[in-house]
Amino acid sequence: MVVKRTSIAWSLLSCLASQVAAVSYDVRVSAWCRDSFRVQILPEASKGTQLLGALSDKHCQPAVPADLNEGGSGAINGNLRAVQEKDGRISFHRVDTGTVLFAARVSLAISPIEPGYRSFNVTLKPGDNTERIYGLGQGGWTPAGGESGGCASGTSEHVVPLVRNGQTIQLLQRKFHVSIPFAYSTAGYGFLFNMPGYGSVSVGAQGSGGMLWQVEAAETLDFWVTTAPASSPKATAEPIYERYADATGHAPLLRDDALLFWQSRLRYMTSSVALDVASKYQALDLPVGVLVVDYFNQVNDGDFKPDPRCYPSLKDLSEGVRAKINASVVFSIWPEAKSNSEEFSTLKANGCLLNADLGGQAMNPTTASCRQLIWNKFVKPRYFDQGVTAFWLDETDGEGTGGGDGNFGYNTSYGPASVASNLWVNDWLRTFTEPVATEGETPLVLTRGVWAGGQRHGIVLWSSDIESSFEELNAQVPQGIHASLSGIPWWTSDVGGFGCGREQSNDSPYMRELIVRWYQFGLFCPVFRTHGKREGNINPRPQPDPCNHGQGSGAGNEVWSYGPETQALLEKYVRLRKTLRPYMSALAKNVSSFGVPTMRPLWWHFPHDEKTYDINDQYFLGPDLMVAPITVQGARSRQVYFPAGASWTNFFNSSDVIKGGSLRSVQAPLDVIPVYFHASHPASQRGNSQEFIV
Repeated sequence: MVVKRTSIAWSLLSCLASQVAAVSYDVRVSAWCRDSFRVQILPEASKGTQLLGALSDKHCQPAVPADLNEGGSGAINGNLRAVQEKDGRISFHRVDTGTVLFAARVSLAISPIEPGYRSFNVTLKPGDNTERIYGLGQGGWTPAGGESGGCASGTSEHVVPLVRNGQTIQLLQRKFHVSIPFAYSTAGYGFLFNMPGYGSVSVGAQGSGGMLWQVEAAETLDFWVTTAPASSPKATAEPIYERYADATGHAPLLRDDALLFWQSRLRYMTSSVALDVASKYQALDLPVGVLVVDYFNQVNDGDFKPDPRCYPSLKDLSEGVRAKINASVVFSIWPEAKSNSEEFSTLKANGCLLNADLGGQAMNPTTASCRQLIWNKFVKPRYFDQGVTAFWLDETDGEGTGGGDGNFGYNTSYGPASVASNLWVNDWLRTFTEPVATEGETPLVLTRGVWAGGQRHGIVLWSSDIESSFEELNAQVPQGIHASLSGIPWWTSDVGGFGCGREQSNDSPYMRELIVRWYQFGLFCPVFRTHGKREGNINPRPQPDPCNHGQGSGAGNEVWSYGPETQALLEKYVRLRKTLRPYMSALAKNVSSFGVPTMRPLWWHFPHDEKTYDINDQYFLGPDLMVAPITVQGARSRQVYFPAGASWTNFFNSSDVIKGGSLRSVQAPLDVIPVYFHASHPASQRGNSQEFIV
């Protein structure tokens, strides 16, 4: 049954009666997947089906209403008990141990920013004050929104600790700030704040725990809670993430091509340039899986077709690249339509344009009719049917939608930006992925933004336009782990940095060292992809250039662009990625089946080693490979912590075995990144680390 109260003064809703008109609310608690509850607070007048938001109803049994039984034993779903306390809070407990996970108190008021809406606060009081909180998305290492001209700041790149305690995170997605409102607690629960509008979360300091979630404008409140099954240790994270994937959608398998090296730069301005790059990789016999054509390939955003003067046949291009290097071709499509674009009037007439965005108007993917129009009329005949089945969806984080390079977001069919902006991005992603899946292909989309649940659309998140510096490389390492712990398993950065005016010339010692160290990190990332605008111009073009479209090409960003000595090292890492493919393929299957992260903090596999919880610059790629990137210019060694309870074998030298429970200085000459696997892996017992990857 639905728990229902007809007075807003009901104790769960602790509010200021003088500020809020009398409104009747329903409090609905439903069993939603194993060991989980969904809690909704809705105006009683609300009728019909409520938005799923980040949730999916495809992997679980239909939601079952629950009776909290005020003052009694509460409702039980598997190992999770929800109890309505006499003081109005809802408390959540593990059934097997009786442990209190947290108690939630809700308050509401009139929205200060959006007439006709409410603001909500949800305070989570922890059952365990020592809990550590993880997840909550990617961001914080540089100012959100790219206030310094669309790139990372160039002055303030810093490491954002994996432990979120003591941090406040804004919920509106912006450039460099991909907030995902999912938190994992080491007390043994997961919490999804299923609210897509403006708001924030403040995480209690270490030793205090708890969280305060705030939403500035909404009609309803919606959150989801899960815990591990009976008899699971408190510190076991895997089942929490499996239940989160069940509730929000499992990531499909990553394409086999995408497990290999991705080649990209700003820009391959014509088909002939792209085919020439493919030919050079063919001559080197290097395993490239994806070749990416960056933005401004259209005359105007909203044309929904590459300029035929520059790309006369996408079919010839895609088939030519496939014949040369057996790689997929990816094209970039931006989510705006300029008023002088070929399809602006069609989009406008069909209600498929929204607020101002990047010199045009944002596409409206938040209605099925617009998604179908965009795919069926534009994308399918002009791209998909020509062999381009994977897409780069850039600018999906609100850049260009307000001041500060994007502080407004997107109006939607669900409500104004303040209420529903974050729902926009997943609908834009599904415009390109659901039809591809229907056609029998595995979806593949590279995106700069994604919200909770977006992993089910077959996406790869990357960390936006970052500078080419060691400080930036150092800041990127924990960002990939943050994304993975937020339910977004497939992540990459611009290997070498995008540039952002901070790049040095390709023949400089600094850039040559940086590109080697970044390739090493990329090799052991979920997705290994280089991209950037390098200093100079490798392809002089006729002037005026009909294929410029407002952005020329930078210098080379291919393995041969940094001199023969550097090329030899970069080729080594590209080849190594292919030997890792069986391991990455097995990891991809586990990700899709069980929702596990790809990049994992050390505590994931060694939760009883307290020293693993505060390490931000090492991680596991999958279950076995412990990676310790070199991110300091000139460094030829670094400190590596080896978790207790295992011995550790050097990935590149199987005779080098280190006992766990120690901090060691390990050598890292320029051609080596410290990577180890623990002795429980069969390869270490055979004494040949190469058997690990073939």
